[in-house]
Amino acid sequence: MSDTHALLGLPAGASAQQIKRAFRKLAMRWHPDRNPDPAAADQFRRLRDAHDRLLAALLEGKEKAHEDAAATQPPPQRGADRWQTLEISIEESFTGARRTVEVERRSPCVLCGGSGIEKLSVSRLCTPCRGSGRLHGPAGLERCPDCEGRGYRNTGPCGGCGGSGEQMQTRHLEVLIPPGVVDDDELRLAGEGEAHPEPRHRAGDLHLQIRLTSHPLFRREGRDLVLRRPVSALRLLIGGTLRVPHPTGVRSIELEPGLAHPRSLRVPGAGFPAHGRRARGDLVVEFEPELPHAPERSLHGLIDELDRALAARAEHHFPELARWESVWLDEH
Repeated sequence: MSDTHALLGLPAGASAQQIKRAFRKLAMRWHPDRNPDPAAADQFRRLRDAHDRLLAALLEGKEKAHEDAAATQPPPQRGADRWQTLEISIEESFTGARRTVEVERRSPCVLCGGSGIEKLSVSRLCTPCRGSGRLHGPAGLERCPDCEGRGYRNTGPCGGCGGSGEQMQTRHLEVLIPPGVVDDDELRLAGEGEAHPEPRHRAGDLHLQIRLTSHPLFRREGRDLVLRRPVSALRLLIGGTLRVPHPTGVRSIELEPGLAHPRSLRVPGAGFPAHGRRARGDLVVEFEPELPHAPERSLHGLIDELDRALAARAEHHFPELARWESVWLDEH
């Protein structure tokens, strides 16, 4: 690495864009108009000289490369990729959606076009050479590199970007979310990542990592959609048609007669939609039996009649009750 590279804090083989960017950054610190240190003018001159020499050497190297017909072409390059989290609801995972995503990235300053310099409305006396256009150098008087020998300056650091040549810009991208995406799935937006330092190369890609927001009713288990539904213990006994909520709307399911205990029902194909090579999941309804709470007096007769009818075959309907009564009641 040469001394000129080290002075600008650059690695060997730095590009023209990197050289210009490094010089603009250091120039903001050492420019005599901004830095009152007596050594600032000399340091700024060395920085400017290193900048000019590196660019000249780079240009000479490019011209030589173009003249060499046998030179191999460099591989395609692009900017760095970016990753961003995108939260969606379970309903959006089922139906798909269009969302607007905000993306921030560095772009060339719109005021100076990326140069970092703006034209001044009023010319200023050049500080390094104090208006003479000349500076003392190893070979005697030399042309001031800051004002190019004019003794005055009609340009200065851009007020829009502070001389960096770049601005953070917010872009609003419309994203199409396909049905069936779930946690840790990824959507890739080509060319919406970081810009490459060399404008001729394309930008990187933006990767949107999907996160499902928590839901008060639904939860995900793989590709299955699971929900808990309270249900009358009597309905669990006799079965019948039940209505259950679903991300796409209320559905009716058929409940088979059975025990009045917690149990679940699986509805094939009613889970998360298929996506890529992953098949559609199932809907799993977990039933929680509910017993009547303080029934009205008008229902007491019906309940008593039902209880007597069931008690007639207690060993079938209430086996634990029948065993208890046979041990503690029938023998006394």
